[in-house]
Amino acid sequence: MSTSTEPWPLTDEQRAIVELCREFATKEIRPRGREVDERDVEPPLDIFQAAAKVGITDFMLPEQYGGGGFTDVVTQCLVQEQLCWGDPGIGNFVCSNGFFADPLLELGTEQQQEEWLRPLAGPNPLYTALATTEPGAGSDAASITTTATRVDGGYSIRGQKAWISNAGLADQYVVFAKTDPAQRSSGVTAFLLRKGAEGMTFGEPMRKMGQRAIVCREIFFDDVFVGESDRLGDEGQGFHGLMKTFDISRIVLAAAATGSARAAYEYALQYARERTQFGKPIIEHQSVAFRLADMATRIESAWLLTLHAARQLDAGADATKLAAMAKLQASETAMAVTWGAVQTLGGWGYSREYPVEQWMRDAKLEEIEEGTSDIMRLVISRRL
Repeated sequence: MSTSTEPWPLTDEQRAIVELCREFATKEIRPRGREVDERDVEPPLDIFQAAAKVGITDFMLPEQYGGGGFTDVVTQCLVQEQLCWGDPGIGNFVCSNGFFADPLLELGTEQQQEEWLRPLAGPNPLYTALATTEPGAGSDAASITTTATRVDGGYSIRGQKAWISNAGLADQYVVFAKTDPAQRSSGVTAFLLRKGAEGMTFGEPMRKMGQRAIVCREIFFDDVFVGESDRLGDEGQGFHGLMKTFDISRIVLAAAATGSARAAYEYALQYARERTQFGKPIIEHQSVAFRLADMATRIESAWLLTLHAARQLDAGADATKLAAMAKLQASETAMAVTWGAVQTLGGWGYSREYPVEQWMRDAKLEEIEEGTSDIMRLVISRRL
């Protein structure tokens, strides 16, 4: 397998950050994956803080705001693949501030970016969250019903969000609401909020199948005031900013899914070489060998498609279709490969003594978040 090797010549700076993340994933993330999964709704803040001290949590932020300056999507994919090889939930948690930064960089003024991004840099960063999904609006972000009504000096936000990663933990939020409820996408506007705003409350942590390192909660907005200066972009620009954010996040999540698939494949391959049945290693049984061949092929194709989409986006091309293709291919690859790993280990794969059952649970989220596989197929079909 070559997903952990260079897909093409890297710069010295890229190679350094990849090697740093590979070491961090090996020493700090992988040994903690099972423990964090068992704790369920307790995020591994110590791992996040350790990652911050070596520059991993802010590597994707512009240098002018104190970040590492790796704003290109290719490097973000290289990093995410390594970290999620260690553990997909922890890897995504460690880089979660990048998802908050994307709409700010797309829609924010220079003053907003300075005010809201600089606290994310350095060894003691704040935590952040992106609040889009609602109980009745998941992949169809244009149908959100949370409203932002004009009042003196700003807006009053009313509504509810669900499945918000880092909600309650996060210090800073990007919230999407309708400034014109009669409109769909053209009525969506983005706002910046801080934890502690009057009228903003949180539900209990949601119990999840996998990726438990990231705690999700509901958020309730009861006439929460947001000043005019904390609106991101113009009224009605929020959906445009969200779609641009999705182009990036879907590609980065495709890299995350590829990393978790690689972990499961490598584990299954090693097991197949060491485990014997009927007097020979099980890798010599054709059914097992063919399954591993399919797993390796799917990972390689998903990785190359992900990097192709990242390069196109970095080049300024319209990458919406490619981003959807990459996420679709990589997320379904992660689900298929983790299933294959469980199958290869047989009864042991079903046991919590081995990590592959957890990775299979973790992989399911990649087929759902930032647009389900069905939505990805819809996006692709509309651009054929």
